[in-house]
Amino acid sequence: MFRKKHALILLPLLLCLTMLSACLSQTAEPQAANQNQTEAVPSTPAEKSHYPLSLTIYDDAGKAVQQTIAKEPKRIVVIRQGFAEWMLAFGEEERIVGLAYLDKSFSEYEQQIKQLPIMTDMWPSKEAILGLQPDLIISMSSAFQKERIGDIAFWNSRGIPVLAGINYTTGRTIDSFFDDIANLGKVLNIEEKTNAFVEQQKEQIGEIQRKAAQAKDKPKVLLLGTSGETTYYYGPSLCLIDEMIEGAGGEYVKVSAETYVEMSEESILAVNPDKIIITGFQKSDSEALINPYLHNPKLKNATAIQNGNVKVVEYTTAVRGSLGLADLYKDVAQYVHPELFEGE
Repeated sequence: MFRKKHALILLPLLLCLTMLSACLSQTAEPQAANQNQTEAVPSTPAEKSHYPLSLTIYDDAGKAVQQTIAKEPKRIVVIRQGFAEWMLAFGEEERIVGLAYLDKSFSEYEQQIKQLPIMTDMWPSKEAILGLQPDLIISMSSAFQKERIGDIAFWNSRGIPVLAGINYTTGRTIDSFFDDIANLGKVLNIEEKTNAFVEQQKEQIGEIQRKAAQAKDKPKVLLLGTSGETTYYYGPSLCLIDEMIEGAGGEYVKVSAETYVEMSEESILAVNPDKIIITGFQKSDSEALINPYLHNPKLKNATAIQNGNVKVVEYTTAVRGSLGLADLYKDVAQYVHPELFEGE
């Protein structure tokens, strides 16, 4: 009787304790979930609306390749110094976890480049890149080849999207250079910065073109590149400066249907340009590049040589484009039509 009575008393008590434990457990679960959410870094509303981002890029053969950027890139491997300079200019260098393929020439960002995590000044290995666990690789399209850093499919199969510079394939234009800048802005979610830069550049170029439209003649301008003692002709599809020359009121001399051919003194005399532009790396010794032309007896009858119209321009900006594009455009315009830009 005693045991039955106590059992009857204890049974409701055990039921109450069980219900209380379940309630406490249900209350604790949301609290734990909320605690985990606080510890994780949440995406901002702007990030959520911007990503995932779908982007069309082009490989070195000009084939369109779709890329998906799932979230804002925080760990970026940059291959080619020029792209790192872009990120420095836009204040995004903290995202760079590895930099490779350096230009061995002067840069206004030289000291800042030295502070970046440099992997190698040449092509890095796939293993070195993978070891940095990047969430994005930025490089020129020619880098994404099996014998260099691996093709785009190699990286995509490992969950790593790439941003390949459009302006590194045949068919370079000023518009495609601006497209590269715009793509960087989209991928990094910094379009306010990149759009402002592009608009400013276009405005400056427009002013130059309006002034150049007053020109009464069209001087013939020949672009030459040098490699050691050899001189080469650049076809319009291999550079941007052809557009600058034309936009500045000049005529870009087209030597051959080929995009890149060796130029002899006889070839230069045959086209007989009014002015010659030579590409050189940043801070090149201009006199050392110009004198072999000015003092070459085989070229003494060329109009440009007789008038001393030989000028050196910075290679990267003239051929592929850089942040100083509008400045070079004006420099070219002042050379092509100095009479229109006196005092500037």
